[in-house]
Amino acid sequence: MQKDDRLILESFRDELLWGRGLSTLTVKAYVSQLNDFCLVTGSLGSDFNITTLREYLMKRALGGLSPRSISRMISCFHTFSKWLVETGRSEIDHSQLLQPPKVPVSLPGFLGISEVKSVLGAFDLSTTKGLRDRAIVELLYGAGLRAAEAASLLQVDTNIIGNSVKVMGKGRRERIVPIPVGTTKYLAEWIKKRPEFAFDAGSVTLFVSVRGRKLDPRDIRRIVSAGVAGAARAAGATPHTFRHSFATHLLNKGADIRTVQELLGHAGIGTTQIYTHLSTEKLKGVYMQSHPRGKK
Repeated sequence: MQKDDRLILESFRDELLWGRGLSTLTVKAYVSQLNDFCLVTGSLGSDFNITTLREYLMKRALGGLSPRSISRMISCFHTFSKWLVETGRSEIDHSQLLQPPKVPVSLPGFLGISEVKSVLGAFDLSTTKGLRDRAIVELLYGAGLRAAEAASLLQVDTNIIGNSVKVMGKGRRERIVPIPVGTTKYLAEWIKKRPEFAFDAGSVTLFVSVRGRKLDPRDIRRIVSAGVAGAARAAGATPHTFRHSFATHLLNKGADIRTVQELLGHAGIGTTQIYTHLSTEKLKGVYMQSHPRGKK
């Protein structure tokens, strides 16, 4: 990569990370995508035009990349191209003519209530680690948190008396999420035991490792995997599965979609609406099983 391209990419990365508050994973994906484009085409400057963009996308599509992946690439190019114009690095938004392919809507997986209980019951509460892990999964399901949100949750933002947590979500959007009394119970028990792990007085996150360090999303995934391994009925569940289950169960019980949107921290209602499809599918299933003409 040429020096000019490297400087452009570093400036764009800083804008995404600090200016727009995108997650480190999202920023890493955008930078990796533009690195690949530069590697294939030669430059982020003179070679960043509609002809080269289309040729690059065609090459990746013919290489077997899925429509969803192509759509993510185009989203990255749109963001980068607009930034080039905004910062005076280009007079033309070369990505304007790029249209993402149609991506089939895939409904997120979710667990039934009994399956959630099966996972929660798989942790050994006689150990501090088991108590911590149970508290984490309780929070993923009880508050619908993302793995990254649970990992970065501050102890000071956990209101045991008020049954709520203050969460910093995507785009640095802050929200207050109520949590069930049952979840609060395990959080309170973990907080009492937390000093056994938190040797450093400067440790501020609610959840820490056995060595006292801040957990990261990968730790959360491993914890969930361990719980799922002890509950065969929930095979394949991930931290996000509990978030999906949280939203689906609320809607199935009559919660308003706008309320669920706020609880999940979605910027727009469109992202939340996919969960209405899950509820609709459940209603169809009940109808087909129960109505006299449903099986005909």
